[in-house]
Amino acid sequence: MFSLVQPNQLIELAKKQLIHALVQHQQKPYLPVWGELFTALRDIAKYGQQTQENTIIYTIQPSGSLWYLYKEQRFMVDVPEPGITISLTQEQLIDALLQGSFAPSKS
Repeated sequence: MFSLVQPNQLIELAKKQLIHALVQHQQKPYLPVWGELFTALRDIAKYGQQTQENTIIYTIQPSGSLWYLYKEQRFMVDVPEPGITISLTQEQLIDALLQGSFAPSKS
């Protein structure tokens, strides 16, 4: 028997997978996590395209948010103070995350 999983459950699972991979990379930088990041971000992008909704992924520290914008098919970092918005491809975002940029807030 197959269990039916709701789209909201899938997006939450993808977000948790992304944050888990980032925490793992921070704690053990020698472990490869590129594939996990790619898969999680791909699933988040698929969700945004299927629902045709901009999707907040997580809040970043010290302030701001990471989004997927379905119309642009890109990821966006929004930092309200000082008013910076950065648009990134999936690969650009992965590279930035691996370098420690746009870390999720601890909450």
